[in-house]
Amino acid sequence: MVKYENRCTDCAVPGYPCRGSHCPNRNVPVHYCDNPSCGMELPDDEIYEVDDKHYCEWCLKEMFLKRG
Repeated sequence: MVKYENRCTDCAVPGYPCRGSHCPNRNVPVHYCDNPSCGMELPDDEIYEVDDKHYCEWCLKEMFLKRG
């Protein structure tokens, strides 16, 4: 799932004031694992998409059985 979060870093200084709603840190897309029992935040390079849902590697492995 994708949530848009305010990731403000309080970077405003007297010579460079806050850009408000134009700041790229105000509305940052953050991916979370769609498994209800997990919900872990996913780094951009570790997102696995199945049927338009996003999963972490661990939950993805749990969804598919490995035969040995």
